[in-house]
Amino acid sequence: MGVGVTPGLLGGVALVVALILSVLGLVLATLAYTLRDGRYLEAAKRLSALSLLAAVVSFGALEWAILTNDFSVSYVANHSSANNPLWVKLVTPWAALEGSILLWAMLQTVYTWLVSLRAGHSLDVWRAPVALGTLFAVQVFFFAVMVFVAHPFDAVPNPPPDGRGTNPLLQNHWMMAVHPVLMYLGFVGLSVPFAYAVAAMEARRYQSWIFETRWWTLVAWGFLTAAIFTGKWWSYEILGWGGYWAWDPVENASIIPWLLATAFLHTAQVQERKGLFKGWNFAFVTLAFAATVFGTFLTRSGVIQSVHAFASGPVGAWFLLFLLGVMAVGLGLLARVSSEIREAGEVRWNSREGALLAGALFFGTFAFVVVLGTLWPLVVELVSGAKVSVGAPFFNQVSIPLGVFMLLLMGVGPVLPWRNSSAQVLRNLMAMLIALGVGTLLGLLLGLSVGVSLAIGLFAYNLTAIWLMVAQGVRERARALGISPAQALVELAGSHKRRFGSHIVHFGVALAALTIAFSQTYRVTEQKTLQVGEIWQTRGLEVRLLPLEVREEPNRFAAIAPIEVRSTSREGWGADGRYQARLNFYPQMGSPLATPVVKYSLYNDYYFVLMQFDQEKGQWATIKIIVTPMVWWLWVAGLIIVLGTLYILWPSGARATSRQMSPMAGD
Repeated sequence: MGVGVTPGLLGGVALVVALILSVLGLVLATLAYTLRDGRYLEAAKRLSALSLLAAVVSFGALEWAILTNDFSVSYVANHSSANNPLWVKLVTPWAALEGSILLWAMLQTVYTWLVSLRAGHSLDVWRAPVALGTLFAVQVFFFAVMVFVAHPFDAVPNPPPDGRGTNPLLQNHWMMAVHPVLMYLGFVGLSVPFAYAVAAMEARRYQSWIFETRWWTLVAWGFLTAAIFTGKWWSYEILGWGGYWAWDPVENASIIPWLLATAFLHTAQVQERKGLFKGWNFAFVTLAFAATVFGTFLTRSGVIQSVHAFASGPVGAWFLLFLLGVMAVGLGLLARVSSEIREAGEVRWNSREGALLAGALFFGTFAFVVVLGTLWPLVVELVSGAKVSVGAPFFNQVSIPLGVFMLLLMGVGPVLPWRNSSAQVLRNLMAMLIALGVGTLLGLLLGLSVGVSLAIGLFAYNLTAIWLMVAQGVRERARALGISPAQALVELAGSHKRRFGSHIVHFGVALAALTIAFSQTYRVTEQKTLQVGEIWQTRGLEVRLLPLEVREEPNRFAAIAPIEVRSTSREGWGADGRYQARLNFYPQMGSPLATPVVKYSLYNDYYFVLMQFDQEKGQWATIKIIVTPMVWWLWVAGLIIVLGTLYILWPSGARATSRQMSPMAGD
């Protein structure tokens, strides 16, 4: 009698096949480069498609095992439950260590296959074997980790009747179906620029690589941006503290590659236009990809404590070695070619290239500070055995002046020309400084804090810069072609996607900075224990506690405190309604998990949290209210930044011309 195919068998075999195909692809790409034989390159390209197929089969087998409650598979037994809702089962593959690595590996095969389609076209035959070989080497690492160390399909000798269940934090909000995937798309996407950089340095073709590499970086940058904002949203709606960014070590690990990729998008534009900053670009690309591995090491090694981190496992040493390998390859090649890529031109700091370099150095410095603050407690503990913490106060003190500097550069950079400043540029700068002063003064006159007033001024400063650049372009085109300003605007927006896309992104960043200043400065918290039927008047609100409810759900037990809220003054405008603050009790957690209710409005967000309740008679409950201004606009700002990035990329402008690929700087 034949043995039927099970999810565990299928997934395990597919993993081994994917590893073998990745090794063969690496070998063939190496032969294609050393022997200069295109046949090996074509074979490697075909293997990229086959390894993608094997990875998809393995990932599909894991989903199959989860959906069918196959607890003979170790991953399912440890991280799923028959009582989980369908949507939770669908996201469970990336709920824990082994499944998240499988997701990473599958996405890596997708990117490798996409790059293989460019081999022989925009990716020339000198660089294609090295780029593909680098990506195959990354694949080999991830598949080897799963096959030898963190196998998701290990068999359970005596399968339990039910699994331990999924991490409750992943079950508490649907955003976990989106945020991790976006983050992995960004992390894995940065392997492509790294592969292009390795190929360019190995083949000693230092200029042609920059054009398409910037497009790939922008794709990864867009995914990372979306991931960071969705992560903020998840933190805001789930963790019950009323904030969205706590400078948690894993939050820091996600923003470091974003900062370094942003630095590259600045300096790459200068190399494209003037052939400068080759060394900076190779360094930023290498460090950006290395930062994704660094973040993965922090998340999966157990060396840090975080609500985002996976449990400690055996893969930490593997990722540390991989990180060192990435750094050694990228920076080692850069050291080898450094004498060949020395700058031949002079950088004028009062020109656009000077502003772009200053911006890139700012982002690099910011990334270094975040790394230092994240690792400092570990360094101190290793050296002295003492336990110290570096938390939000340190990062806020550092990030505020750096943020002000960023906003100033963001406004001035696009205004400066690719040469010495002109009289028109000086007039534009004067108008921007006037807007900065007027905005700041207006905030002070309204009684706002100095920091918030400065944020208003910087917002006005950047808005003025965008307006001046758009108005100048429209005016010149309308005069030259004899058309109306409206027609000139439409034509410019269609023919200069990068310029207008960068304006959109800059506007979104300025708006995000403004909302952060308001929300961090003017957040207020109130808490009170109410008897059922009691009315609490606070912050322009009238809050009535209704009879408590309990609810038995398939995967959890919920205590619900219904509240009726009515605004009694302008301060509480927009909060009216009935809400249900919850405490969810999961079998695998010793303490309940709060599920806040958030009422969004254009000005204030109203955040209601059930802190505790009368578990015997249900006669009282403790309710916390957090009122935070302008948080809704933070999500709008994130959407604007992502839409601006999509505008630059859509539909094919990124490949049609090399001058339409930076989200952070104009033409």
